[in-house]
Amino acid sequence: MAESQDMTDGLAESFKKFVKLSGAKTPEEMKHMNSKACGKMVKDCLPKEVITIADASIFPKYKEKGKPYMLASNFPAFIRGCAHEYAKLKTKNNKLPADADEVEKYYQSFLKKLETGGPKVKEVKISKTGNVDSLTDVSGFTGSHKERFDAEGKGKGIEGREDIPDSSGYVGAYKGAGTFDKK
Repeated sequence: MAESQDMTDGLAESFKKFVKLSGAKTPEEMKHMNSKACGKMVKDCLPKEVITIADASIFPKYKEKGKPYMLASNFPAFIRGCAHEYAKLKTKNNKLPADADEVEKYYQSFLKKLETGGPKVKEVKISKTGNVDSLTDVSGFTGSHKERFDAEGKGKGIEGREDIPDSSGYVGAYKGAGTFDKK
């Protein structure tokens, strides 16, 4: 009943998408799924009843001992564990065996959702009203607002927002640093 625990191409691709979203950059990091990536994956692709179960009991079971991540090789077993816990929840049978038909049904369903789905990331859309360009064009700014941006339109940060006093000198209230000998 239980199929081999190999990763399909679609499942491996989904694994990589979520791992990359959580900040993995090197090829070695792409083989490790941390709790953050796992939580995002469960939230975006699996039923909401699985979210708390996966984070609290299933992820710690399949992560590497003493490490904060799960290897890609454990990922299919993790999905099967999620399907098993979900099947126990749906059938209200806490003694449901791991190789039951219900578990296999949910496992196949979860695999299909993971292979076809991906991370849900909000995309920044361009305003349809068209007034955004004039709001971000710093050439029309006047007064103190034009001091906040450089010639390229990039913000100057704190230098553009505050008058930073020149506190150089021997005494804090001394305002004419470097002018003592010029008198």
